[in-house]
Amino acid sequence: MIDYITVVGLTAGGLSIIAYIPQVWKTYTTKRAKDLSMKWLILTLTSSMLWFTYGVLTNAMPLILTSCLTALMNTSLILMKSKYE
Repeated sequence: MIDYITVVGLTAGGLSIIAYIPQVWKTYTTKRAKDLSMKWLILTLTSSMLWFTYGVLTNAMPLILTSCLTALMNTSLILMKSKYE
């Protein structure tokens, strides 16, 4: 049985992932990434990796799952920025 704390964690993480989808889609379809800040992308990727590490160390599955997926979305933006600039 999933407790309410896990539901809150999964919901928060899910919204974090969903928030990236419009930007990833727009960057992919327009093949333009000029307006994306590489400093912001690197900072948010670092943050996601640290949250992932914290999740592993504390055995917090919602944090592990959502930070991993957020890092994946962020990495895709970094790769597209590198490719399309």
